[in-house]
Amino acid sequence: MKFKTILAILFAGVIVIFSLQNAEITDVKFLFWKLSMSRVLIILGSFGVGVLVGILVSMRNKLVNTKKY
Repeated sequence: MKFKTILAILFAGVIVIFSLQNAEITDVKFLFWKLSMSRVLIILGSFGVGVLVGILVSMRNKLVNTKKY
């Protein structure tokens, strides 16, 4: 396995363990909305959005760099 893959799996495992140890209900305020939800969902959701943004930026960079002008 590649070093980056192993590092990503370890990092994801740490995030999951951290989020499961912080399972209290938390109030989330965003603009006009106020929600009460588990910190697990907030942490994992934030991590998932970050991963998705990273993948999309990486795909965009690959597409831009492969075009020939």
